[in-house]
Amino acid sequence: MESTVALYIRVSTDEQVDGYSIDGQMDMLKAYCRRHNLTIYKSYIDAGKSAKSIQGRPLLQQLLLDAQQGCFQNVLVWKLNRLSRNHSDLLHMVKILNKSNVGIKSVTEDINTDTTMGSFVVQVLSAIAELEREQICDNVRLAVQERNRQGCWNSGNMVLGYRWHKNPDPGQQQLEVVEPEAEIVQTIFTMYADGLGYKAITNRLNAAGYRTKKGLAFGIATVRGILTNPNYIGKIRIGTSQRHTGAEVQLVEGEQEAIIALELWEQVQAKLRSRSNPPSKTIKRHFPLSGLLKCPECGCGMVAAHTKSYNKNGTIRKNYYYVCSIYRSKGSAACSLNAIRADDMEHWFSQQIQELVTKPPLLNQIIAAVNDKRDLSRKPLEDEKRGLIKELATFDQRQQRCFELFEEEHIPQEVLVTRLKELEEQKAVKQEALRGVEEKLANQQIQLVDSNKILTALNNLWAMVQTSSHEQQKKLFKSLFDKITLPPDKDISKAVLHGSASLNHILLTNDTEEL
Repeated sequence: MESTVALYIRVSTDEQVDGYSIDGQMDMLKAYCRRHNLTIYKSYIDAGKSAKSIQGRPLLQQLLLDAQQGCFQNVLVWKLNRLSRNHSDLLHMVKILNKSNVGIKSVTEDINTDTTMGSFVVQVLSAIAELEREQICDNVRLAVQERNRQGCWNSGNMVLGYRWHKNPDPGQQQLEVVEPEAEIVQTIFTMYADGLGYKAITNRLNAAGYRTKKGLAFGIATVRGILTNPNYIGKIRIGTSQRHTGAEVQLVEGEQEAIIALELWEQVQAKLRSRSNPPSKTIKRHFPLSGLLKCPECGCGMVAAHTKSYNKNGTIRKNYYYVCSIYRSKGSAACSLNAIRADDMEHWFSQQIQELVTKPPLLNQIIAAVNDKRDLSRKPLEDEKRGLIKELATFDQRQQRCFELFEEEHIPQEVLVTRLKELEEQKAVKQEALRGVEEKLANQQIQLVDSNKILTALNNLWAMVQTSSHEQQKKLFKSLFDKITLPPDKDISKAVLHGSASLNHILLTNDTEEL
């Protein structure tokens, strides 16, 4: 009886060598069908796709759907790893195909899942393929460590002052100093050696219009990272912080040209060590509105601050404020101080809570609306979560594609390392966004269905704030309020308290309450 087969072809790039290429695989599969009198139902081709996961391969997904419809009796591949290098994914596919009475045949490995021995061989080979992929990852990590020991550059284009690009000579790289960026680095070291601190340096850099390697305003952490980076004296760091791992950090001669003189470097490191003792915590007061209160100028969260003044009898008096977090980290070029007296702001907040509590009809209306809309309000977040999960899955595929290109010698190791670092940074941004969405979804689990319980909770809210831990306060406020906004003139009497979804986004002010 004549058998109908589906041809599945996958390549990680259209430029692979013969045998791996689409045309090479197609020719061998068609020749096999002619020799064995097989009818081709359809060819499913995933070009430029990684084998790490079946996600992101639309033609493979379509093949599995067609198999369940009984469109063919076998799937024909050139090699088993064309289907997947992931052991669990391959077994999952075999299970789906077996339920539809569809087998898998490999023309180069004499594998047929129609037999018990063939199914066993599939499991063994898929495990080997996955092991090979993990070994590639390990080899790359070892190669990076070895390159570090040899003083080779592994930082791609992530270091201010240097530019890496491929050399016209095949397989070679070229690293050069970017003079305008190098001048910024030299300025930072000089200012610190002259006695300026992180904040002062950050403020001056941003005021002068300088930007980081990514085109962003400088922050305190960025300045600190530059001042401790041995790349600038022509060295490569081996190992990580001794404080975290117990391993001693070593410096070896690097291939890059030094930007900072050794004398200036040592002067700066000595100052860093002398200032390394963490300051004792001087602000013991709680700041329950930190982060919730927004800067009236830039809209970012406001954080705790204090000043000292002297009473007439000579005693010290501390004054507590909320100030713009962007100003604190990036200086006056990024935003203004916008200080708000903490006592006044917190007193206003307490008044708004009492105002809400003394308006039961308004609160009951909120509760009724929430009960009707709580499921609807979750849908946009759930859609966003699904989208972020889908995007994160593509990063694994893109990383695996890089490994395959490296394995097949289409890209040098230096390009591989650079691409992997860039992908990891992009992935971290998406993961942080996903955590934020998941946190919002978790907060929305709160259901306001009993008005008496809500009234009791709100009556006790301020007392809870005064006695609870910072973490408990944070969770409590996030469950009830989105933010507190101020007018440009910082008039507290005109502030607005924005309720969260759990309060149906109510707006509370001194004059009006709106749904």
